[in-house]
Amino acid sequence: MNKGLLACLFVVLAASLLLNGYLFLSLNQAVEIAATNKASLIQSSANLNSYKDVPATDKRNAETNSDVYDGSKRELQVTNNYIHELTLLLNSGNYALLKQQLNSALQQFPTDESLLLLEAELIVRTQPLSDALIHFHDLAELPFSPASKAKVEKRIANLYDTAQNELSASGQWDLLANLNEPLFQRVPDNRQYILQLAEAYARQQKVTLMEDVLASLSYNDSQANAIRNIAYSESNLDDPNSTDERGARNKLLGNDVTRVALVRDGDQYRVGVKALNQQADMVLDTGATTTAITTDLFSRLGGLRRLTFIGNFDVNTASGTISAPLVQIPTFYFAGFRFDDVSALVLPVDALPSADGLLGMNILGKFDFSISPQDSELTLKVREESNVPD
Repeated sequence: MNKGLLACLFVVLAASLLLNGYLFLSLNQAVEIAATNKASLIQSSANLNSYKDVPATDKRNAETNSDVYDGSKRELQVTNNYIHELTLLLNSGNYALLKQQLNSALQQFPTDESLLLLEAELIVRTQPLSDALIHFHDLAELPFSPASKAKVEKRIANLYDTAQNELSASGQWDLLANLNEPLFQRVPDNRQYILQLAEAYARQQKVTLMEDVLASLSYNDSQANAIRNIAYSESNLDDPNSTDERGARNKLLGNDVTRVALVRDGDQYRVGVKALNQQADMVLDTGATTTAITTDLFSRLGGLRRLTFIGNFDVNTASGTISAPLVQIPTFYFAGFRFDDVSALVLPVDALPSADGLLGMNILGKFDFSISPQDSELTLKVREESNVPD
């Protein structure tokens, strides 16, 4: 009987020891797993933090590293979404909020190429075009990825060529000089800037300034000499703003003329026009090289949804120099004639309080014209060298 009891106690004791041993081993294994997971979590956090501090190009390369792949992929997704949101702010014209958001983002990621390119686009919309182009030239000197560098160079070419072609075609030589002067100072060996600035001076009979610019080219340069020929062959009689020239042309007006009624307003004359589908009342200004519209008419025309943005330019107004957007109006009607892609500066309403804009020489220069103060009438005849559709 005693032997049987001892045997039972021995079995219970052995079972208890085995159970305690099993529990001890399981607990140790659980502790080791927890420690391993904690170390892994700390390492993952460190990898993600260090990932935020590296340039965008290195982030893309980091996706191939299995240690940070998941974290980097999430970070890139957030960045892409954020860039998309900022782009929406740009396209909606919410420039103040966009500037605030960009400043904050660039403090955390000062070398992020997407943010820097978006900042450059904001400068295009809010500052003179020459300043925006200089900013792009500065970006071109940064250690960008080949893809981003190509974007910068393409953007410089597109912005400049669009503005240069528009200003040259419409004879806005003062604005063309305004565009090229800072660019020539920033990139003095750029042949395109040299020639365009020199021609702008030549067209305005600013011969000394023209020669100063062309001095960087060989005196036998064929394009430089062609520009000199422009300056030395043109005279004041070829200037449509010249009083003597207008008087000489008035005598040439025959029966094939168009007469337009004017409304006298003090020492100014106003005339009716139509831009797109909007009737407008404009001041006749033979001293303005460029037609101008007010911000109110700009809004009525649909803003940048319907008008093409060329760039911002510094212009002189009665209240001082301001930065004004230059836009293209797809269709413009005056005196029964239709004009396509007319460039116009957008001025504040207080700069033109009694009208919707100014009718400048990029329209009037298509005609030989005269003004009859007695009859408050404008007489027009299409110039032979102009291609003005009816």
